[in-house]
Amino acid sequence: MQLQPTSIAHSANQVNWQLLCQGDTNANYKLCLPHQDYFVQLADQAKVNQLPGGHYGSQTRLVSENPALSKWLPKCLLDNEDIRVSVWLYAGPTVSQHFNNPDLIVELSYLLSELHHSELSLPELNMNKHLARYYEIARANKNADTLRVDVLYEQGQKLVDYFEATHSCHNDISPGNLLTGHQLFLVDWEYAALSDPLFELAGIICNFDLNELQESELIEVYQTQSKLMVDLDKLDAMKSLYRIIGELWYMGNEKS
Repeated sequence: MQLQPTSIAHSANQVNWQLLCQGDTNANYKLCLPHQDYFVQLADQAKVNQLPGGHYGSQTRLVSENPALSKWLPKCLLDNEDIRVSVWLYAGPTVSQHFNNPDLIVELSYLLSELHHSELSLPELNMNKHLARYYEIARANKNADTLRVDVLYEQGQKLVDYFEATHSCHNDISPGNLLTGHQLFLVDWEYAALSDPLFELAGIICNFDLNELQESELIEVYQTQSKLMVDLDKLDAMKSLYRIIGELWYMGNEKS
């Protein structure tokens, strides 16, 4: 009988959960039952104000029910503000070396094209508010370098006008969220929002530390697959903005 959880209590006794890691916004577990394995995530309620909508939304379940995107996600059984339960994936993190494989770039570009052209009921990422929220969180952390925080915020304000929220985006494509096995899988959709595809590309380039050749091949194939033109000057601005937001995030969550 397959697990069909509707609450934490239905997922199994928590003492049977195997802790995998403490993620940025989730605690991650593997749940092994006789008939099937599951991936369980508990949301960190202290960090939900850092999400694009300022609150936790059931994004994974929404995306997994989209016919064009469901093939890129593990089957999601439960997704609410407390817990997410999905069927276990036998796949591992994608790293920068994988981008030397042209087949991976083609597959990722196809995934991005399907995502960016999909119509999902996602919150709009207001970049001015998003940047200001991260600035406030970083500024409130007594362990953060407040002068550096102010400099980053000032730099970010000069870049936000480049940002245009026009397409459905994941907004957090990183090694731990882009998994490779018999195919690519994209997980952890809590940052998904109506956003800028070039901000999405910038995040991939930054998170995977792509070299110039890998970056240019990704851009070329993405343009072919998506039929969206990539303005290289705007992409550079988005890379700078992505790095600023990333640094503010880490400064806001820095511990002594």
